[in-house]
Amino acid sequence: MQARERYEERLSRGSAPATAELPEEYPVREYVGAMAAELAQMARFNGDEPLARLLDAAAALSQQPAIPLFADEPAPGDRAS
Repeated sequence: MQARERYEERLSRGSAPATAELPEEYPVREYVGAMAAELAQMARFNGDEPLARLLDAAAALSQQPAIPLFADEPAPGDRAS
């Protein structure tokens, strides 16, 4: 079974998150990146360098252009009007 089919099956059973209705200009990637950077600082302060590096990677990834999960879908953030 393909990833998309598994996701749609879980969505129909209610076990996958539905797409949230957010305002058009809600900066999700920026928020996630900022939060990941803050969490990385907290992990370092607590002495957990491996976790801090993973969170730094998430923060860096949030700065890259979004890519679609499936080839036939728009990129995240490119919602239809």
